[in-house]
Amino acid sequence: MKFGYHVRGPLNYPEIRDLTLRVEKLGFDSVHLNDHLIGFDRTQDKKEAYLEAVMLLAALATETHKVKLGHVVLCNSFRNPAYTAKMISTLDNISNGRALMWLGAGWYLEEYKAYGYPFPTPKRRVDELEESLTIYKKLFTEDVTDFEGKFWKLERNRNYPKPIQKPYPQIVLGTSGKRMINIACREADGINIPYLMPPFKLEKVSTQISDIKENLKKFNRDPATFEISIFCTVILAKNQEDLEKIRRTHKIMKKYLPNMFIGTHEEVKEKIIQLEDMGMDKMVINIGQSGLDDPLAVFCKEVI
Repeated sequence: MKFGYHVRGPLNYPEIRDLTLRVEKLGFDSVHLNDHLIGFDRTQDKKEAYLEAVMLLAALATETHKVKLGHVVLCNSFRNPAYTAKMISTLDNISNGRALMWLGAGWYLEEYKAYGYPFPTPKRRVDELEESLTIYKKLFTEDVTDFEGKFWKLERNRNYPKPIQKPYPQIVLGTSGKRMINIACREADGINIPYLMPPFKLEKVSTQISDIKENLKKFNRDPATFEISIFCTVILAKNQEDLEKIRRTHKIMKKYLPNMFIGTHEEVKEKIIQLEDMGMDKMVINIGQSGLDDPLAVFCKEVI
């Protein structure tokens, strides 16, 4: 099992940098950022600071040396796909081949409205993502690209420099939806299952993984080259008393708590072993607050 770490906002740059450097030192495979433009306080009274996600990774690329750099996930709607290909190519060069391209179709209406983006139907957003995947691959690999699709037309695009990774950085779709899973199994290098998309229950993951692998067969894909990951929050409790306190103090997240990995380090470790036995390749985690002084250190020492 590989582990990535989700550095959640809102945080300022020194906080993000310091946490990223610590995660790299602890041996995590990758660091992932949200691609959000505003916070989730609709009144914005909190004035939450969200740094632009691709520029932020470029800065972190100059501070780090080994850890891979990506998002959970990059919103396909926010940037022209040809320009996104240029940005990811640049990031891969700055980081010497450590960029990841994890994508989603977008979902947060308030964000679209705040920045003047149209908010198409879910089908249209997935259609755009599907066409974008073709553009990304072409610009990553072709010398000169001419392309005319339903949404974008490119004339003599010359995307240089190419990414260092060949043929291109890992492309993963964040989804649990049937159509997106089909697209990922046909076109991408992996799927990231987000824990906040119901219904996620640990006992259902085995079925999800089996369905993904059946889809891979349908498209003559080798499951060994396709990464299945999950995105989740881990909250470590010192003991059962601390666990009950965590459940009481996280009432705002009550409907999501069953989807999180909450428990003592022994209980969380057992759940992760179950996931690995089911065929999960990677977990992208965020460590939530608990009664422990340093839950991240405990996770690395006692769980993995």
